[in-house]
Order: sequence, then C-alpha cells, then structure tokens
Amino acid sequence: MQFYLQTRPSREKVLHYYTALRQSGVQPSVHTYKLLLDAYHTIAPIDLTSMERTFAELCTDKSLQVQGTHWASLITAYGLSNSDVTKALEVFDLIATHPNNTTNALAEPVVWEAILNVLATKGTLEQMEEMRNRMQGVKPTAYVYNVLISGYARHNSIEKAREVFESMVDSHVGVSAPNNHPTHGSQGVSGVYREPSTYESMIRAELSSGSREAAEGIIRRMEERGYPAAVFFKARSLLDGHAGVGAGAVGQGVQGMGSYFPVPSLGMDGQAYV
Repeated sequence: MQFYLQTRPSREKVLHYYTALRQSGVQPSVHTYKLLLDAYHTIAPIDLTSMERTFAELCTDKSLQVQGTHWASLITAYGLSNSDVTKALEVFDLIATHPNNTTNALAEPVVWEAILNVLATKGTLEQMEEMRNRMQGVKPTAYVYNVLISGYARHNSIEKAREVFESMVDSHVGVSAPNNHPTHGSQGVSGVYREPSTYESMIRAELSSGSREAAEGIIRRMEERGYPAAVFFKARSLLDGHAGVGAGAVGQGVQGMGSYFPVPSLGMDGQAYV
C-alpha cells in the first residue's frame, strides 16, 4: 500500500492491497488507516467522501486509537488538497473535544506541522503566526520549523525565516539529529535540531527573496556538517538549478511536510538523514 501511495501512486492498487489484507483476516493498523486517508486526497482525483468514511471506520474500531497522523491527514486534505482553509481550521479545533482524542493528539508536533503548513501555503501571515503562538507547551520538531521558514519566506518575511533557522541548533557532525522522530525521543534533549531538509528550506527561502549570496552561505554551512554526499548535492542542486524562482515557489506542496514521508540517506553513524 505504501509503495503505491508514495513511489508509484495508484489509488486502485492501494485499495487492491487493502482489500487483500482484509480478505486475509489481517487487522488494519493505525498506519494502514493513515495510508488510506492519504490515498484519498494525495492521488487525484481527491475523494473526501471516502476519506471521511475511512476516518469514521477508524473511530469505530475499538482496537485502535486515532493518532496525530490521522488528524494531520484530514487537515492536509481539506486545507491543501481541497484549498479549504476554513474547514482545515474547523478540524483542528475539533481535536481537543473529539471523543476519540484519547492520546492527546494536540501534543503531537505532526498535527501542528499540518495546520501550520496549510496556513503557510493557503492562509495569511497573521493566521500562521497566531497558530504558532497557540503552540505553546508543544515540543516542535525541525519539520515544524521547516514549515515556518517556508511560510515566512512565502509571505515575504525573510528576516523572520532567518530568525527561525538561527534559533535552531546542529547535532554533532556525522550524527543524526535527535528530537525530530518518535524513535529518538526528546527526554534530556533541548533545542530543535536542524535536518538536511531544514537547510533546503532555508536555501529555498533565501533564493525566493533574491539572496543568492545568503543561500550560498547556507550551503557552505551545510557542507561543514559532513552529511552524506547524496544529501549535500541534493541541496546544492537547488542553487545550481535556480533561475529566478519567486516567493510563491518556496513550498513543497502537500508532501512538503518532512515527517510524513521522508526519503532517508545513511550517514556515518548509520542513521537516516532527511
């Protein structure tokens, strides 16, 4: 299912393997439902009715819990895929009192990443900043900050994008950043650590503001980090291929949220970098 969602998109194939899973007597997991929700809005034509039916089925499955990734999928579907910011905000505001919110989904950064991405892409600067202020008490990740960097750049606030980038820290050279993935945890770790995708977001932001020299400075800082060659040259290609990209091209669309489907490269420590 994941292959036909992300690598070779085909909703027909996703549903085919979901049907095969059910016919084999295999219980769908929370990730299965996440894939289904995404299949209905990331693969054209979008089908919000089927997506809503799938979410309702998840809510009635007493063996599973609705998680932040499911809410993030709904928010992204309404706000980005369907360009309905109002509906995305309604869904976000519904989470706190929803009877299936047993895991405190609002404590999960991926939910904030989703709504901030909607507001950064389709909303106003004021809406994005108001939502950022509401995030008090929630531990952000690099992917949340990536969205803010891109959002500020898109709204012609490059100085604020720079402030977000400079407020972050780097992990030890050759060691993957902690705090950004559930498996790493966040206990005893302070600060928000940059990922390669953070450097890419800042490079795009600088280029969109016409600051090629500043973008080259970010590339030099990234090179000093000792990332795998494939990771570095992917970022370098943003500069090499730049040809007057405007601010409207800063974002990365529905799949712009790095914590959704990152494509990793292995570093010196054997960890994946995204």
